[in-house]
Amino acid sequence: MIPNIFHFCYGLSEDFGGKPYSLVHYLAVRSAREINDPEEIFFYYSYEPEGEWWEKTKEIVTAVKVIPPDEIFGNKLYHVAHKADILRLEKLSETGGIYMDLDTICCKPFTPLLDNKFVMGRQGKFRKMGLCNAVMMSEKNSGFIKIWMNEYKTFRSKGKDKYWAEHSVQIPLKLSKLHPELLHIEPYDSFHYPLYYSFELKKMFEKNLRYPNAFCHHLWEGGSWDKYLKDMTVESILKNDTTYNLLARRFLK
Repeated sequence: MIPNIFHFCYGLSEDFGGKPYSLVHYLAVRSAREINDPEEIFFYYSYEPEGEWWEKTKEIVTAVKVIPPDEIFGNKLYHVAHKADILRLEKLSETGGIYMDLDTICCKPFTPLLDNKFVMGRQGKFRKMGLCNAVMMSEKNSGFIKIWMNEYKTFRSKGKDKYWAEHSVQIPLKLSKLHPELLHIEPYDSFHYPLYYSFELKKMFEKNLRYPNAFCHHLWEGGSWDKYLKDMTVESILKNDTTYNLLARRFLK
């Protein structure tokens, strides 16, 4: 059984990856709270963010300062994203619960999925694209996490290279085929659709569409920050009827 506990992490580097804590991050946390009514929301950080939206977030989370890992099995973690990959698995294993990246927004409760041992969603319509670790659900001491973490003995990425997503996306797909009894896989449109291509992002931020199968949406901050998320305001959300804005309005508290 997966406990109704949420985990978010942010600020594992001093520059916040060039993406300061913003309205869209707050809405990720607020939507998780409003939609899922969790027992607790843990927010892990190394460098504490600042500003209006962080002050509002602190009112609804348990903030926990952490030291991110620098290596695993003797393999150096060069990029902050890979440090975050390890941190999320460690925290899920320790307590169980639901991990979400901060570039997400919840649409409907995860309750129907909590009877599983471990849950991930497909990244794209085609199976070869892998399983995305931006949204994960886990029982405490997950067997799937144990075998996944063990695979980090072969970790070899030095940043945004050809091995960038090997252990976060491709390895869990490989392990799911070897150990199907240890996890449940949700279809591509449950967590991570529309995808990260520019024409797909338009469906979220320029068009007004409905996705009835979505439990949440992944906003793909790497591709959407400069064009859509960086300058998002309450006023712009209220003014423009887009897929994202219509979802977000209910959480503007």
